[in-house]
Amino acid sequence: MINSRKYTNIIVTGSIAYDEIMDFPGKFINYFHPDKLHQINVSFVVNKLIKQIGGTATNIAYNAQLKLSFSGLENKVRIFGAVGKDGDIFLDFFAKNKIETQGLIIDKKLYTASGKVITDIKDNQIWGFYYGASIRGKKIKLNKFTDKNSLLILSANQKDAFLSFQKQAIKNNLDYLYDPGMCLTWIKKSELKTGILNSKYLIGNDYEISQILKASGLTKKNILNKDVSLITTLGEQGVTYEDRRNKLIIKAFPVKKVADPTGAGDAWRGGFAAGLVEGLSLPDCLKTANVMASFAVEKYGTVNHSPTEKEMKKRRNVLKVSKV
Repeated sequence: MINSRKYTNIIVTGSIAYDEIMDFPGKFINYFHPDKLHQINVSFVVNKLIKQIGGTATNIAYNAQLKLSFSGLENKVRIFGAVGKDGDIFLDFFAKNKIETQGLIIDKKLYTASGKVITDIKDNQIWGFYYGASIRGKKIKLNKFTDKNSLLILSANQKDAFLSFQKQAIKNNLDYLYDPGMCLTWIKKSELKTGILNSKYLIGNDYEISQILKASGLTKKNILNKDVSLITTLGEQGVTYEDRRNKLIIKAFPVKKVADPTGAGDAWRGGFAAGLVEGLSLPDCLKTANVMASFAVEKYGTVNHSPTEKEMKKRRNVLKVSKV
């Protein structure tokens, strides 16, 4: 890695939301006709539905603190965002899992954000999202809770909150992991480009990275030359990591059965950030992230996995890092 700092804590920003997860026992592709995409009218009948807590910030914070707890590093993860008048379940969850909430706003009028996803048998997903109380996140001031050794995670959030955190991170010279993949429908080219070029790590799945490059007008070379590390998650194929000096490939752990891919990317981000705080080597951070994602996909929902330290080490020892 280039110019890395020693991180002592993780600040997680993003959505805090109720998730409604539905399974469609078919393939979306069979119901979309290329010559009729201008007038889509499709109904999917699902055969499974689960309601639970989630959101990008909730998921990432849970996985990061879970990993850090094995090293006795508790209360090193802080979650920044807002919940609504129905948010007590989140407050209880954060307290139970020792996630710090000093940066959390509780809105007594709005409802907590809510996301709904349908997943087909090929693990393709269609999401719908209501931001609700998340809009209040724009009122949070990072400098009250961060220092130069904080690692900030900027994940999908309500527009004003996301951009506020981005501007504050740049102003305060914070290292941040930039995750704008789910913001591409609204973020301006200039905002996206600024966010990328000032980040420490840019992360997304292979589709998101291609769209991020297209929307920003940047090339991989532009990004790497700015000392930004590029992380591309590849699902069951693993992940690639690139900086100006290295290109690493780490295969995913081969799980026997994928129960639900929802939240796997968030689990990856939490595991990676935790590894950085623990002071692990870059290859071990990447392997730790892959392992955390492997446990996430084996359970329905995004925060229902709870592997032991022994189970994580066993899987991490299986993984190999290839240098290109």
